[in-house]
Amino acid sequence: MPPKPRRKPPALSITVGVKKQDSSVDLMVAESFESGDMKVTPEGVSMDSREATFDGIPYEQLEVLHDIGRGASSVVKHARHVATGEQYAVKCISLWDKSKRDQLIREIQALYSSDCAALVQFYGATFREGMVAVTLEYMDLGGLDNVIKHFGPPPEKTLACMAFQVLWGLAYLKHEHRVHRDIKPQNILVNSLGEVKLTDFGISKDLQASIMCKTFVGSFKYMSPERMAHTGYDYSSDVWSLGIVLLECATGVYPYAESDAIIDYVNIVTEGDAPKPPEGKFTPEFSEFIGQCVHKDPAERLPAEVLLGSPWLLMHGAEDLDSAVAVVCDWIASKDVERASIERQLREAQAKEEAEAEEK
Repeated sequence: MPPKPRRKPPALSITVGVKKQDSSVDLMVAESFESGDMKVTPEGVSMDSREATFDGIPYEQLEVLHDIGRGASSVVKHARHVATGEQYAVKCISLWDKSKRDQLIREIQALYSSDCAALVQFYGATFREGMVAVTLEYMDLGGLDNVIKHFGPPPEKTLACMAFQVLWGLAYLKHEHRVHRDIKPQNILVNSLGEVKLTDFGISKDLQASIMCKTFVGSFKYMSPERMAHTGYDYSSDVWSLGIVLLECATGVYPYAESDAIIDYVNIVTEGDAPKPPEGKFTPEFSEFIGQCVHKDPAERLPAEVLLGSPWLLMHGAEDLDSAVAVVCDWIASKDVERASIERQLREAQAKEEAEAEEK
């Protein structure tokens, strides 16, 4: 059975918007951004097809602290709600870039009605001066890659409890007929409470049971063989990606030989054997679990909802979200010195990004 959804806290203001945005409208003077039944205004976001009402978080009530990350057409900022002190991640996306605009639409559609504790929570979106600001849950330790870089590979018990939470999210997405398509360490966020959550749904896709995806999108290093071969793929491609991520986290190194040439990755992933954990360093249950994730034949990979009950997770007590979160929280708490270091380095990196942005 897929995981039961969690009741979501108040997040955004629902209005009615049906007018389709004209592509010729000057975004700097437009009062809203509209696509299909979705409308983003300075007050909030609405979708005619979704029946729910939530309170919004006005942008003016947020104090921007610093940048978390920056891309060609977007920036993610760490912000604090002035009245309550609650912290958020605010993703600001320029609408001038069509590809970013399309990703924005998909991300809002994916998060709008999501109600799962293993997905980063969505608290609304606002439009202003050609930019949409999407307010999301703030995960203070950043991506899984950042956590492993500073804390080192976690013990199997902790890794199993991280995997359980990611699988919970994947099972929910499957229940909602959605393929993530970009599972990688940077899109698996962690916080000090031990919560592990999926984020970045900009290239996710709705998928009905009888249909397969064929679009070539996502981070190349974590793509499944069938995706690299440009053949159809489905939910099982996300399971492959998770298997590669877990193997990398367990060993501290990417499981394939690194290369600057994409063709090298294609050859080794599509023609070579599936990667395995080093012999003698991990439990047989872990090796079996990884094999069930990275089987070359997608039909032989176990789906997320089945993997949630795997012997490897059960032997480490990962039976529900609460127990899994508690184990990860204890591991993080044992890393007080490293945690102070990661927070300091994050601040330094953010200050550097801000200085470079000002110079430009």
